[in-house]
Amino acid sequence: MARQKKRPTLTHCKVTQTANERAPWRVWFTTEDGGKPRRVFKSYAGEEEAWTEAARKETEIANHGLRYGDIPPEVRRAFDFYRDERAELEADGATVPRFEDLVSGALAELRRAHVALGANSLPVAEAVAIFTDYKQTRVGTRQLANLKDQLKRFAQDYGTRPMPSITTAEIETWLSSLRSRRNPEKLAEPPLIAPLTRNHYRATLHALFSFATASARSWCPSNPVSDLEPERFTTEEPEAYTPEDVGRIMQTALNQKPDLVPVLALGMFAGLRVSEAIEIDLGKLPKDSAEFRTTGKTGARMAPYTDACKAWLAAYTRRRGKAWQTSPRSMVDEIQELYALAKVQPIANGARHSFISYRTAETRDVARVADECGNSVSTIKNHYRQLVTTEAAKQFFAIQPDAPAENITAIEQGRATA
Repeated sequence: MARQKKRPTLTHCKVTQTANERAPWRVWFTTEDGGKPRRVFKSYAGEEEAWTEAARKETEIANHGLRYGDIPPEVRRAFDFYRDERAELEADGATVPRFEDLVSGALAELRRAHVALGANSLPVAEAVAIFTDYKQTRVGTRQLANLKDQLKRFAQDYGTRPMPSITTAEIETWLSSLRSRRNPEKLAEPPLIAPLTRNHYRATLHALFSFATASARSWCPSNPVSDLEPERFTTEEPEAYTPEDVGRIMQTALNQKPDLVPVLALGMFAGLRVSEAIEIDLGKLPKDSAEFRTTGKTGARMAPYTDACKAWLAAYTRRRGKAWQTSPRSMVDEIQELYALAKVQPIANGARHSFISYRTAETRDVARVADECGNSVSTIKNHYRQLVTTEAAKQFFAIQPDAPAENITAIEQGRATA
């Protein structure tokens, strides 16, 4: 009778036989996972293979404790990689720290960075509030309003998140999913914003995270927007309203939305940008001059004060104060409603585009129009010079408001008396 092979004495492991036909031998032992004991089972096809593994585990646990009872495969792979790389580096004359020192040093640095971020990081909403306060005295009124408007949308979606937790992929997804808030047709799902507008949002977020990553604040380790390039897009040729459309727009505004008349008149018939028009003080416009001073993103200039502009401003009852007295956002909504009432298809920046086109056709002096509008000569030549005819320009600058009704005259007299 064959003598049975002597088996090692097991304290921390056990070898049992199961009914599994393919792997009937089972080795089980207890290890530690996250500070808690966990039982591990491994199955083997042969008895010798099972006892060999059990003996190895028994020695390992006896020497190092439960924490080393089940070293994960990735740890073994990491050490194998270290051993191979160390041999090559030392062959080249490099001094390589011990594996233990490398791991403990890397983890210590990770902990230090994590503690530093935890001490300095802020929620997105709080960072946005500090950033916009900082910008109060550093940008213009309109730019500040745009910053607040764009960052408000970002804070609504990510306000409670810590700044360092925002990733490049999240920002890219957020930008690509932004939809227009101008929805006069009340669609169930408004259209996505245009690439140019997404670039504006991207620039605003880039400024916010650059502010956050500055060494004086260190709210973030890096700027996640830096890895997002602006989108490329092609711009269409500027369009102009027909004189008939302009007449409908202006008369509808005078009859139903009179507070829009000053901004529209200064854009249509004086060539002002919207940001310039809303800041004009109506009480300071000259009565007899053919030009007036304005300031904008290209600096101060003298804008033409055409007869058409004077006529429409004269038809409006208010004579003092800024051309637009509420928020730019409310003006956008009012203009959208106006175009619907006038039954005219809106054109982006259409008032200023129309003025430049018709003024160029009227004067045949590109340099003069460029100076009047704060534009470059090349822009006028490339986009506006051939857009409309001289005859159409005469019709455009001849547009006048309808004669005021008697009740409107009475209101005007009443205000003057008061």
